This record gives sequence, C-alpha cells and structure tokens, in this order.
Amino acid sequence: MTFPPPSAAAQPGRRLVVIGAGVLGVCLTARLAEAAGPGVAVTLLEQARPGHAATRSSFAWLNANNKTPRAYHDLNHAGLRAWSALAGAGAQDRPDWYRPSGNLEWADTPQAAAELTARAGRLADWGYPAHLISPAAAAELEPALRLPPTVTAVAWFPEEGYLLTEPMVADLAGRAARAGATVLSGEPGRVTGVDVAGGAVRAVRTATGQVIPADVVVCCAGRWVPELAALAGSAASIPLVPWALPGAEAPGLVVLAGPVTAAAAGRGGPARMVHSPGVHFRPHGGGQVHLEAPDVHADLHTGEPALGDLATELLARARAVASGLDTAEVTGYRVCVRPMPADGHSIVGWLPAPGGLYVAVTHSGVTLGAHLAELMASELLAGADRAELAPYRPGRFPAAPSPAPS
Repeated sequence: MTFPPPSAAAQPGRRLVVIGAGVLGVCLTARLAEAAGPGVAVTLLEQARPGHAATRSSFAWLNANNKTPRAYHDLNHAGLRAWSALAGAGAQDRPDWYRPSGNLEWADTPQAAAELTARAGRLADWGYPAHLISPAAAAELEPALRLPPTVTAVAWFPEEGYLLTEPMVADLAGRAARAGATVLSGEPGRVTGVDVAGGAVRAVRTATGQVIPADVVVCCAGRWVPELAALAGSAASIPLVPWALPGAEAPGLVVLAGPVTAAAAGRGGPARMVHSPGVHFRPHGGGQVHLEAPDVHADLHTGEPALGDLATELLARARAVASGLDTAEVTGYRVCVRPMPADGHSIVGWLPAPGGLYVAVTHSGVTLGAHLAELMASELLAGADRAELAPYRPGRFPAAPSPAPS
C-alpha cells in the first residue's frame, strides 16, 4: 500500500500542522510524512478520536457518478484510481477496508428511469464504466436483491465501491506516525488558538497549553474549517451549507442494522453498494449493513422517538429489496453533519491572509481523499501550483464582509 513518489523535494526546515483527522486529514498527513525530507516536521491534531466525526458516519461511496461539470467528474474519477493504487493492485494484498464492490442502481418511475439511462450514457461517453443490464444480470451480480417486477433495467457501475472508514483512518494514522508524524487527539489535539506574527502563522495552541510551532497550518476539519480560519484571523469566505439550525440540509441520518443472515433460499445479505429508489445500503463491518435515504431527513435538533422511528423505517425499506435482513434489527443510528461547500464543489488552497494558512473542505472527502492528498502535498511541500485544483480555490467566493464598527 503506497502513495506515488513525491513530485518534488520538500523544503527543509518547514513545520506543517494539519488540523482534523478525518479521511482527508489522515491521507494528507501520511502523504506529507512520507514525502517530507530531513528537517520537516509534520503534526496532526484532532479534537476527538481520529475518524470519529463525519468520516465515521460517511456512506463512504467511492464514485464519480453524478458529479458535474466534467472537470469535477474527472477529479473524482482520479480519486477512485488513487485509492486503487494506494490499496495495492493485488486482491490478496489489499487492506480489508478497501471494498471495490461495484454499485447497482435502479429507478421506480419512467422519468427517473430516463434520467438514469441518460446519466449512464453520459458517463460511458466520458470513459467511465457505466452499463445498463437486465434484472437477471443484476441478480447474478447481487443475489440478495429483491427487485420489483416493474424494473426493466439496472445501472451497473463496476469501478465504484466503498471504504470501511474506521479501520482505514486507524491504518493511515498509524502509517503517518511510523513515518515520523506526531499525532495528537482528544484534549491534546483540540486547537484553541493560532498565533500569527508578521502576517503569517507561527504556531498552533492546544487545549492542554501546548504551543506547536508552525510555518504552515492546514485546516481539514470539515464543518469547523471556517471557524478555524477565523481563529487564525482570516477574513476569507468559506461558505458551507448550513448545518446548525433546525431544518438544515447538511445533517443526515445514518443507520446500522444487523446481523445479516442467510435467507431461506440460500442467499446471503447484500455484498455490494446498492442505490434503490427508497434506500441506499452497503455492507458494514461486523455483519451489519449501513443504510441511508435522501428523503429521510433528520438534523441536530431531531430527538427521540422520531430518530428511532426513522431508523426503523429505513430498515423496513431495505428488507423489501434485499434478503438477509428479515431478522435484522437496528443496531445504531446517528445524525451526521456532512461538510458541504455551498456551491457543491471542493474548497482547496491557500487563503490570502495570514500567510501559511491552507484549507481543504469537501463533501467528496472519501472519494477524493487519496488523490487530494497527493495534489495538496505537492503544493505544501514543493510550492507547486496544481492545475487540477484551479477551479476549487477559496478565492472564487467574495470575501466576508468586515464587521460593522461598534
């Protein structure tokens, strides 16, 4: 399991601090630590446990399926290839957290079916593996499916898959530490201040009073990125889809259910990523399935018994279209706040001030993590300006207005 070789030598004597140990933060830290030369210090800070914020709850779908325009599709398609390269070409050598299972999707109305057919055609024209197959062929690929008799075609995306995020984060955080990075989590990793002098970042302060010298601070902390940038004195605008108020769009309900059992006909539970009209699901660790649905909404203000009722509804929907879940029960659920840039596209790059402050926030963190790590490392270590990231710079947003004088 290897990153590609560094594209340029690191500048000696640099001190880089990455804030946020989700998928993007751990990928970047491992990449920086392995590419950094002598005299380059890399520190990863996380206020909770690594991977236990949005990454832990992510559907973790590896895809470039419905991502437009073409440049953003290409960036995400490169993300799939980056994970394949990082995990290793041989199936026997691949880490268990990397699951290139493929993805099956079907529609339940004529309009939705036409849209799915058009999408599959567009993706195929772009060189992305996408096929319309018969229900019988879909059942061969995923024997657990209980396809409604009205379904006449199923879309098959063989390059897609998913990650088991908790073991992935643990693996990459450990790898970063072995390569020389310092990894601090919990109170020692909770950032309380960023020291700025001479127009540039100089150090990061943590809740335990530690002062960590820094020439570069990289904010990879999801929904907290705007707050961290402001903590460093930046006036840049980093607009995210609202997440804190009742009815906010960014939060979503994540449900786990199990155990998955063999059905009476000898069919087990789902083995692939599946997008059915009423529920999306994939295997999870420990004999469970991960369930989500775009039309089932919960936010940080949704309480019981509503959350439990919604979780039960998702499991009922999954039972209707997949075997192996008839005796399964809901084993857990949570509301996940997804970091979602306001225009739907990643925000990656240097902020205009203070110097040395770099941000990265994206809703496609799992798909893009390994690839963005390589692109960002080139910019952070070698001063390169990667053309692939040009459309996603923070400068595309107007600067935040200055506060009115009191």
